[in-house]
Amino acid sequence: MAEHAKENTLETTIANLTNEREAGTDNAQSDSAYTPVFSKQVRTVVYVLGLIASCVGLGFMTFGDAAVGGYISTVAGFLASGLGVAYNPLRKN
Repeated sequence: MAEHAKENTLETTIANLTNEREAGTDNAQSDSAYTPVFSKQVRTVVYVLGLIASCVGLGFMTFGDAAVGGYISTVAGFLASGLGVAYNPLRKN
């Protein structure tokens, strides 16, 4: 068989993904796949503070100075994402 015609085709990949989904292993993560830098308590605090700051920014954009509100919301998002904080209910640790 020619090198470019190996069994690694799109159909094979889709079949493998379908089999994983049917077996319930499609979203299983190994423990070594992701090691968080911060503890879950720190991530939770940063997430909640970012959420509150985003709401305050929305208030400023709606009822006050839109530029200040946009700045607050943007900085809150940058800080949370910069620290690796994200809402992910499937995260194990």
